[in-house]
Amino acid sequence: MSNGTDIAAEVLAGLEEAGEATGNGPMICTLQRSAADEPTDPWSGGGSGPTHHEVTAVQTQKHIRDASGTLVGETKTVLLVDATGVSPLKSDYVAVNLRIADVMSDTRFHEIADVETVAPAGVALMHKVTLAD
Repeated sequence: MSNGTDIAAEVLAGLEEAGEATGNGPMICTLQRSAADEPTDPWSGGGSGPTHHEVTAVQTQKHIRDASGTLVGETKTVLLVDATGVSPLKSDYVAVNLRIADVMSDTRFHEIADVETVAPAGVALMHKVTLAD
């Protein structure tokens, strides 16, 4: 393992520990990705439906400010997501605090408005995922 992947694993452990301290254990979320956004495998023929991926996260709120720095009374939900597995995309959707095994046909997935990757020296350590309203 490189130093970057070691640190990403430590960040994952920190997110899991934060979930233990503030909730009922690590918060597992399910990313839903359209088949068009999955890497293609010429031998498998690809899938036709969305795929699901589990990630570990911590949920927080971001208070929005205007250009002068004044709070505007708006908040956005932000997920701090581990970078040891699949990387979230803006085209993905996420079910918060829900494992893949619990996804149903009527599960509510939230649109991802923005993804910011914390990657010093080009090694992804964590993703900041902002959910759309």
